[in-house]
Amino acid sequence: MRVGFITQLLWSRYGEFWTKLVSGAGLEPIYAADDAVRRALNDPRLERVPGTAFRLAAAQALALGADADVIFAPELNPGESATRGGGQDAFIAHFPEALATTLVGLPPVIGVPASLSEPGLEGLVVSTLLNLTHDAGLVRRVWERGRGAAKAPRLPDPKWRVRPSEGGTVGVVGQPWLLGDALVRRAAGDVHTVSQHQLDPALLREEGRRLDSRLVGTDTEVLGAARFLGRKGNVERLLMIADETSGTDMWLVTQVERAAHKPLSIVYIQRLGESP
Repeated sequence: MRVGFITQLLWSRYGEFWTKLVSGAGLEPIYAADDAVRRALNDPRLERVPGTAFRLAAAQALALGADADVIFAPELNPGESATRGGGQDAFIAHFPEALATTLVGLPPVIGVPASLSEPGLEGLVVSTLLNLTHDAGLVRRVWERGRGAAKAPRLPDPKWRVRPSEGGTVGVVGQPWLLGDALVRRAAGDVHTVSQHQLDPALLREEGRRLDSRLVGTDTEVLGAARFLGRKGNVERLLMIADETSGTDMWLVTQVERAAHKPLSIVYIQRLGESP
């Protein structure tokens, strides 16, 4: 059995863990080829998918469709609901379900949590692999080998202070699926940065919930980063990376403007000339 993986959204948080489980269970992990994704981006159904990162993720699903028996898609906010911000966007609130509903005809789409600290992860792993292999003994052995990795990846401590000649530190925030080393460098230029993706998501979400507990976790992560970085004395200003085709991003821009206690500039990925 071939298990297709969508790697566009928060892959660094969960991908290695689930890939090893799938391989250990005797299943074949497969990924969308770049040329197939480029062709899939012409599918008119993607016009109904809000946001650049999610259109790319949906294109990956389409590219996998002919080869995969099932597709694993990340649950970005599992078990959460909200009536504001990302909670109103089906792709942010319930990505696997929204993907399957929008792109009818895909192989079965199975949601897996993008966070390895999610409560009930063991039960989800066991039930998911059991449904695919129908071998309880094999699944038990796979879990015993993999359970030690069922924890959020450890992040190195960021470098906060720089020499006066290097200028001040810029704190970078944005939707977690937009932020990566290459895009941050392109957006910030030749300055020293500490980016949200270098910080513990759980810490940032806790910080964000103090501002507004009615939001889904990915929204609180962004707001928490703005508040956390804004309090740092050696962070001179903030920069937010956003997607102007995403209604949730545009809403978050206004929320970050209120939460930030430092000068804030906005950079849209459409101006950078590359995809997240």
